[in-house]
Amino acid sequence: MRSWGPWAALIALSALLTLPAALGPMRLNESFWIDWVWLDQFAEQLRQGILYPRWLPLSHGGLGSPVFYYYPPLAFYLGSIFSLAGLTTYASLIAAFFAAYALSGVAMYAWLRNAAPRPLLGAMAYVVAPYHAFNFYSRGAIAETLATALLPFVMIGIRRLARGERGGYALAAVSYGLLIATHLPLALLASLFLFAPYALLWIARSEWQRLVPMTAALATGMALASAYLLPALLLEPYRDAAKLWHDPSLQPANWTVWNPSFWVDHSYHGVLLIAAAISLPLLVFAVWQRSGWAMWGLACTLVAVGAAPLIWHAPLLRSVQFPFRLLPIAEFAAAAAFAFVSIRPIWLTLIAVPSMFLTSQIVQSASAAQAVTFAEMQAAYPDVPENLPPGPRPYSWPSRWALTLAGEHRQPVVVNGTTVDTVFYFPAWQVRCGGQRTYAFPEPEARLLSYKGQSCNRWLGLTLPERVGRAISLLGLLGLLGFWAFRSLGRRP
Repeated sequence: MRSWGPWAALIALSALLTLPAALGPMRLNESFWIDWVWLDQFAEQLRQGILYPRWLPLSHGGLGSPVFYYYPPLAFYLGSIFSLAGLTTYASLIAAFFAAYALSGVAMYAWLRNAAPRPLLGAMAYVVAPYHAFNFYSRGAIAETLATALLPFVMIGIRRLARGERGGYALAAVSYGLLIATHLPLALLASLFLFAPYALLWIARSEWQRLVPMTAALATGMALASAYLLPALLLEPYRDAAKLWHDPSLQPANWTVWNPSFWVDHSYHGVLLIAAAISLPLLVFAVWQRSGWAMWGLACTLVAVGAAPLIWHAPLLRSVQFPFRLLPIAEFAAAAAFAFVSIRPIWLTLIAVPSMFLTSQIVQSASAAQAVTFAEMQAAYPDVPENLPPGPRPYSWPSRWALTLAGEHRQPVVVNGTTVDTVFYFPAWQVRCGGQRTYAFPEPEARLLSYKGQSCNRWLGLTLPERVGRAISLLGLLGLLGFWAFRSLGRRP
């Protein structure tokens, strides 16, 4: 029973942190309403036997949206487990947050166990960290929350590879692939600010040859995730995401103390408050114990609040939207510092009080203003504008323009032998008229699916990026199995 005690404690703590959301009023602020719209359709398509739902047919009043051609699906597979088990969509969403909470604690404990003096304390510090609660209660960011829980698994794999232990390659590859298929910006930030520095630290202590299997494992992880990743990258011209990058609030270099326009932004105030709560114990550990983890966590916290905005002008990094997405790395470092430092428990408790107090305030906070009502979601499935086909149109979040268009275009319209259908155009659409494949194209103004002919059949086929992505994922899986078989044969006498 004693060996199960830490795991039970972490699950109980996760349940306690989830309870206010489970018992309180429905939250439809920030990303919560998007999560509901996407999860409700994703789970329903799984129920119908579609193993990888990409097109959401009810979005935008029935005009549809290619959400999961671009958005990583793993968090919605997790939510669908609860939906298929009989929970409502909203209850499934809350259950998915609970599962991510619990997984983050269990994973962190597994990483710290047999390596640090206080693994349970470090794991509990990771679970109750304020940015975890902020992602849940304030942002409704289910994918980023789940991705935060996957970070320790990649770290375990890297450590096993560095030590030459069994299972390190497979664990690092699979967990890194799952991380990419959960939240791409955090996967990028973790690669640069956590996995690479940690691997190089181990390399400095051993041989440079260790870098080869570490790099190969992460490359295999990218290959495993290519079924999602390649279409998301190569099909980018077919959606209207360019408008996102013109929004000053979505340009990470603007989230900085050197930008006066952000001094009055309430969201930035919240980020600064969370960063301060994380930094206090890190500063104490760095000065008092000279903890390397604490020093690295402080550096990540400073970068996360924009103290060095030039970093966010770098290629790839400028696409992460928010620099505060680096805060999970700072919380990871803080959890490690809690587990490794040699300070009396009473002082550790006092040091952790500000962070725990802030988490309790976030958990008990009321929901912010709702973007849509529950009745609207059930009736029209409003959705975000960035996945619409490219074109000039009024911009709102959700897209009111798309809902208006759906209300005006309930039936296909035929003009001079050309049918304008009741769905948005996307290159995956295939059309057959009279037994013959027909060329499909976007209607010039509304960008609805159009084709020559009448009473035709349409279906979603596989685009070339999907085919190539699946082939690369299959090759990655075969390579992983081949590596496992080679190692297994090598151990036989």
